[in-house]
Amino acid sequence: MAAAPTLLTPLLDATPARLQRAAAEALDAARAARTRFVALPVGAPFLQVVDAFDGLEQELNRVEGLAGLFFQVHPDGALREQAAAVEQDFSRFRTDLALDREVYQRLAAADLAGAEAQAQPVARRLVEHALRDFRRAGVDREEPVRARIRQLHEELVLVGQEFARNIAGDVRTVQVPAADLAGLPEDWLAAHPAGPDGRVAVTTNPTDWIPCMKYCRVAARRSELYRSYMSRGAPANLPVLARMIALRHELATLLGYPSWAAYVTEDKMVGTEQAAREFVERVTQLTGPRLQREVDELLEHWRLEEPGAAVLRDSDRLYLMEQARRRRFDFDSREAREYFGWENVRRGVLDTAARLYGLRFERVAVRAWHPDVECYDVWDSNERRARFYLDMHPRADKYKHAAMFDLVSGLQGGRLPEACLVCNMPRPAGDDPGLLEPSDVVTLFHEFGHLLHHLLAGRQRWLAVSGIATEWDFVEVPSQFFEEWARDVRVLQSFARHVRTGSVIPAELVERMRAAQEYGKGVHTRVQMFYAALALELFGSEPPQDTGAVVRRLRPRYVPFPHEEGTAFEASFGHLEGYSALYYTYMWSLVLAKDLLEPFGGDLLDAQVASRYRRCVLEPGGSKDAAELVADFLGRPYSFEAFERWLAA
Repeated sequence: MAAAPTLLTPLLDATPARLQRAAAEALDAARAARTRFVALPVGAPFLQVVDAFDGLEQELNRVEGLAGLFFQVHPDGALREQAAAVEQDFSRFRTDLALDREVYQRLAAADLAGAEAQAQPVARRLVEHALRDFRRAGVDREEPVRARIRQLHEELVLVGQEFARNIAGDVRTVQVPAADLAGLPEDWLAAHPAGPDGRVAVTTNPTDWIPCMKYCRVAARRSELYRSYMSRGAPANLPVLARMIALRHELATLLGYPSWAAYVTEDKMVGTEQAAREFVERVTQLTGPRLQREVDELLEHWRLEEPGAAVLRDSDRLYLMEQARRRRFDFDSREAREYFGWENVRRGVLDTAARLYGLRFERVAVRAWHPDVECYDVWDSNERRARFYLDMHPRADKYKHAAMFDLVSGLQGGRLPEACLVCNMPRPAGDDPGLLEPSDVVTLFHEFGHLLHHLLAGRQRWLAVSGIATEWDFVEVPSQFFEEWARDVRVLQSFARHVRTGSVIPAELVERMRAAQEYGKGVHTRVQMFYAALALELFGSEPPQDTGAVVRRLRPRYVPFPHEEGTAFEASFGHLEGYSALYYTYMWSLVLAKDLLEPFGGDLLDAQVASRYRRCVLEPGGSKDAAELVADFLGRPYSFEAFERWLAA
């Protein structure tokens, strides 16, 4: 009888000392695995070499993901700092490993031309990619250069943590006269009573920021909140960002590249920095006609409230979009919110994924890092396949956006994959069901798409290809793909119930909502291209002395909303730390996601097509190139055509 898999449960409520001890044990195991690997005799069987090499980081994998999560979400500051120290220790080990010539030479001695390697394409690919990554890391450089590379990696970990810490800790509050908040949903107003001075405390947390920017009718209040939101992390993060850019540029040039953008795009689907820039420009050109139509219409609507207005402001964008959707489609997001109570939406996302992929999700009681956290086991027929956690509501010092954190990569033989979804959704309280915006529903489906990818790809023989191990510019494909289910009539009618009457969301409301969500995609796409171009430019061949100047220079090239003085958006652009120059991947992935929807032919609940998608795209993890995964599912190479049709519709 197979042994029960080891899960993270004992570490979920770890003390700082317990986390430190677990990390030390993992590092000791990794060092011992390294010693065994380099001692393998010449002529050892190819698969023995691959298994031993892949085992170098398997024990780190049990702790590293949890440390990364705890740094972002744990309520105990001491444990957050211990998690940061663990990340630093693990990064130091990985850097040393990437520059370890003994490990590299032993792997390079593997017989890639032999019969065993030829019969094992995934193992051969793993070794070829690992050797490439060693060379890209600088393993063949002289020792003084390798020493500086080590130092740069250590500094970059510290700078990245500081950048993230400054964003998470900078929650700002604007005191707004209650009368100026007329137009916001009743449940939001009830949850935000005015103080003795008649003012309401509005924070820059997403649960406050988004409703206010969409529904507040007073432009001055929107502008005030916008400036607070777009100044988070500033001024503290501006020199931090400058250091991050300079350190990455130095690292790239030490490795023989003209820029960090050139270095980081080389092993992605896009292939080169120039190709990434060309992609951004191609999408920018495609959106031109639609953008102009939408801007003209938004300006027309704005002049109904502000006669003589000549320019659109970014602080008015979400509000004007909402107004345009009401006039054009007779759609009011406040009406749709009444069908999206938190409990129903959570259950609906789980039920949709279970139905589509033949899974079962079972709630499990665990002691975790916060009482909000929920735990679920994933069952496939009678076999437990994975475990995931939900940490879904805002609190102090918690990550402010939405993300999937992969905690453990699954392996054949009993190691189950584990992951956590972190969001900032409205919290139900008393009679308040925690109503979600339609965009929140889309966000939850998006993040659950990431979760499914990590969990279903977790049955590989080797850690290197387990989970979301594809090229980085494919990572967002399964998540953007799954967003489509958040707009499907049959899917929404399976869980969206009116919070007072219990009635099913009407099909005609869903159709109006879908049409309204599609409206503004020209503006949205251009905003995304602005972010993508900014990321490429900041990490280009000439590190800027003034990042704000780059923001101000690029903005008019891509979006019709002028820079608002006093803001420093880049100080809270968290993707600059994680994605660095690769923000283009969101739109690149959307191109692929639209293509992958084609086989469904409009029937998103077609279980046979979903099963094939699971088998061809999700389950292989990183065992094939992403382009090959797409071709396996579509029966052809990927294409821009579906995206262009969507953009033109």
